[in-house]
Amino acid sequence: MARIGPGPRARTAALAAGLVLAATGCAGSLPDEDSGAVVTFAVTRASGGNMDAIIDRYNEANPDARVRIVYLAADADAQRTAMVQDLQARAGRYDVLYTDAVWTAEFAARGWLEPLDADRFAGPDILPAAAATGTYQGTLYAAPFATGTGMLYYRSDLLDEPPTTWDELIDACAVAEEHDMDCYAGQFSRYEGLTVNATEAIASAGGRIFDEDGNVVVDSPESRAGLEFLVDGLEQGRIPQAALTYMENEARLAFQRGDLLFMRNWAFAWPAMEEPGPESNVQGRFDAVPLPGLDGPGTGTLGGNNLAVSAYSGHKEEALRFVEYVTSESVQAEWMADTNTPTSWQTNYEDEELMAGAPHLVPQRAALDSVLPRPQSPRYNDVTNAVQRHVYSALTGEKTVDQALADLQAELERVVASA
Repeated sequence: MARIGPGPRARTAALAAGLVLAATGCAGSLPDEDSGAVVTFAVTRASGGNMDAIIDRYNEANPDARVRIVYLAADADAQRTAMVQDLQARAGRYDVLYTDAVWTAEFAARGWLEPLDADRFAGPDILPAAAATGTYQGTLYAAPFATGTGMLYYRSDLLDEPPTTWDELIDACAVAEEHDMDCYAGQFSRYEGLTVNATEAIASAGGRIFDEDGNVVVDSPESRAGLEFLVDGLEQGRIPQAALTYMENEARLAFQRGDLLFMRNWAFAWPAMEEPGPESNVQGRFDAVPLPGLDGPGTGTLGGNNLAVSAYSGHKEEALRFVEYVTSESVQAEWMADTNTPTSWQTNYEDEELMAGAPHLVPQRAALDSVLPRPQSPRYNDVTNAVQRHVYSALTGEKTVDQALADLQAELERVVASA
């Protein structure tokens, strides 16, 4: 994703509490305490776009409820730690939280987030799947902001039509062999990206990790077919062994060098690969479509970030006003144009001028029609660690697919029972 550069008034934050100092990086757009600033917004510079400019404009229009922005570390684990410390202490130093989509269940289950009015923050113009990432047990706790899902990038100069099924992708691997390139790669290193890729493969075969009632259902014929697609790809050479070390940028660079016919990745990869210069061997020679699946188009997994209000905020009404502004259609359109990344308003994808400036968001919008959130659990860290461990053991041949899924089922049942 695009990175935010330092704002015009960026400076080092000097906050009173030691726990916040330890977890907080630089802060920009920080009005003085006596200037009327009452809302503290905890975000990360890795969010992309010029958040400083948005906050400055908001503050000019809302002198009675100015916002102080605090930039947390770029690393997601460090961001979560900073927020959890504040929430556990019930300190309320962060009024508005820029949360990862997978944190909603944990934060809401612990009573840390203020319930939101779904009509106000997730109305009919918001992508339903994006709204689902901010929802826990039927209640909205986080307003959808940035979103996105995986797409299949392919070499449009080598293929007449992209595949819509796994069999079609496998057949097309003959083209990769003819051009002395690898066929397909995603993000298969043992980290969060593996949970995403595994969830997509399982869902694209009709399987699930949890059902709608929160029951563990990963040990199923459908899940087996999804995981076998990946394992067979590695065993039969369609997926290079190097892909076991790939995260997002490693996969992008392999495709960008011309080493891959197909790649699963997020929308951020498109602009980087279209940059002119010797770093890209595929400029103007690739396209993207929704992921293929077992018997037809597949199912992507949602990434993204939402905006939540701390249950311990002393300025909830002002915080809600700010969240409504930042997640509004016009600000979301500005964010999309600034970052070239997808947001949650459906109407923004209907803006021809906006889409002309970001053509990669056209296939991204199509991909967003068939998506699911990652497994939602108050103990998401335990869930994703289990998925990564057992799926990686299958990819590396340490376990059979059957054993990996049986072991994952058993471990996740223990996680659910202890939640």
